[in-house]
Amino acid sequence: MKNLIKISTILLMALSLAACRKESDRLHDYSYDDALAFGAAKESFGEKFKVLWEGLNSNYALWDYEAEQGLDWDEVYETYYPKFVELDTLAKTRKITDEEFTALVKAVVAPLHDGHICIDMENHSTGSTIRVFPGDMRVRKERAQEIKDLEETFVKPSLLYYQENGTVKVFKTADATLQAQYSSCVDAANKWIRSNLNVLSGKTVLTEAELALQRAAQNLQQELGALEKLQDNKQIVEGLNKVVHRYAYLNIPGFHVLDPALSEDGMRMTYALLDKNIAYLNFNIFEISPFLTTLPEQANTMDPYAAELVQQVKDVWESWFYAIQDLHKSGQLGGVIIDVRCNGGGNSGDFAYVLGALVPSGGLPVMDCRFKRGVGRYDYSPVTPMLMSTYEGDHVTVTEPIVVLANAKSVSMSEITSIGTRQLENAKLIGTRTWGGLCSLTVNAANSFNYAGKIGVEGVTPVFVYCPMLAALDRESGKPLEGIGVTPDIEVQLDLQAWNKGNGPDSQLDRAIEYIVNGK
Repeated sequence: MKNLIKISTILLMALSLAACRKESDRLHDYSYDDALAFGAAKESFGEKFKVLWEGLNSNYALWDYEAEQGLDWDEVYETYYPKFVELDTLAKTRKITDEEFTALVKAVVAPLHDGHICIDMENHSTGSTIRVFPGDMRVRKERAQEIKDLEETFVKPSLLYYQENGTVKVFKTADATLQAQYSSCVDAANKWIRSNLNVLSGKTVLTEAELALQRAAQNLQQELGALEKLQDNKQIVEGLNKVVHRYAYLNIPGFHVLDPALSEDGMRMTYALLDKNIAYLNFNIFEISPFLTTLPEQANTMDPYAAELVQQVKDVWESWFYAIQDLHKSGQLGGVIIDVRCNGGGNSGDFAYVLGALVPSGGLPVMDCRFKRGVGRYDYSPVTPMLMSTYEGDHVTVTEPIVVLANAKSVSMSEITSIGTRQLENAKLIGTRTWGGLCSLTVNAANSFNYAGKIGVEGVTPVFVYCPMLAALDRESGKPLEGIGVTPDIEVQLDLQAWNKGNGPDSQLDRAIEYIVNGK
């Protein structure tokens, strides 16, 4: 009898384990900040792989979708762990190059569909840190020509052609980017340098004061030349500001410090009122809200030039917003175009100031979502609506045609805005399929969120993975659009020959205008 009970217990345990495996594969009790795991990974490629694999196993929010696409994450472990261990063996006799390390990491994560996920791994053999971005790999492979064309030609949307042919009735633009600040500052310094050196070069004998001025101008010229070689924004801001303070005694007009706030929240925005009273808005990044709320409050403590740029952005957005209000109330609004082509996304709160400024207050459910709620591979929360904030101030609901323009380099919040058109009867998405990265991120680089968001700490742990904190799901199909993107209602390729870097018509913008005017 005892043996029978023992056998029955074993069978029940086996059935229980089999059922567990069928539902959730292997359950790994892994903490994203496991100090022992990260410690072991400092000097071992094999341990780095285990941190990456285990971390994603516990924190990645799309495992059911990946399984549907044919990815067996357990098989990935069996296949690639030995390859990383082999690197440890090779590292005893030679350096493991960044190229071969990167290639191996890319092979591991290439099948993942999430469009945001980014992996940093320290190569302890070289002292470098490699970065792998699966979404970028996927898009460049699947839509190589479109991406190439956009990067080589379509740097940013332009209305130059329409200004020249007279179809732009009102045009306002603001450039509050780091590049704008930097160019203004350096141009002012170079103008001063040229002017003074030209004057001094025409003199036969220089006074002691003139010699000092000449040396200062020459030294400043050399220091500005050295700054041009910097790539990191933080280094550019800090470096130029030190130079500005060092030569402040020269009182060079327009040679101002760069405001760090604008280096992080740089904004390029254009409003135009086109023929037929079509209100057009384009901006390079979803960082509008700081320019409308927090930055104006800091204007008194900012550099005057930076404060002026903040005000310019605020004026451009308000011109677009109030033109829509006034034209709608008078029955003269033709329609609205929101251009998010080549926009890399940003702050989710900005939705309220773009598409959310055209619809009623109270929020707009654009997608559904779920969170990771445990370390098990399939530990997910129930699916709930993803409610995007809408404008809470006094405003009209736009009933006229609305168009969102997007392309393959419209990412993240640009895609959320694009898919938001599906919730509005009077809105259409026009252009080409978007990037494919709609799952939301957390900006906190040190913490995870609901068992997702981060694996490790950026710049501290030998492995750092920046992954979404939730899975965004299409409300119609219930499926993620990660690695796919949002398909436009009206697909239009950009006519590159006609457009020609802003000197010709924009075929996608023309189609948007046609839809607004003709309703089809």
